Amino acid sequence: MKINKDLVDAVLMLSVISLVLIGTTKFDDESSKTIVMAAVGFLAVIALVLRVLVSRNSSGNSEHSH
Repeated sequence: MKINKDLVDAVLMLSVISLVLIGTTKFDDESSKTIVMAAVGFLAVIALVLRVLVSRNSSGNSEHSH
């Protein structure tokens, strides 16, 4: 399966920006803030793993293309 590097980069940047915005926003209920931050953090970790996989696949493909 081909993963688009630009899409993964965009999702990673948006999730990190969202974490900062959520972290600095006042919530009425702290438990809902924690749940939202955990969900966005999980998305950021998945995007980071995909980013590493994409970079490894692209470097592996360039070595074998000769």
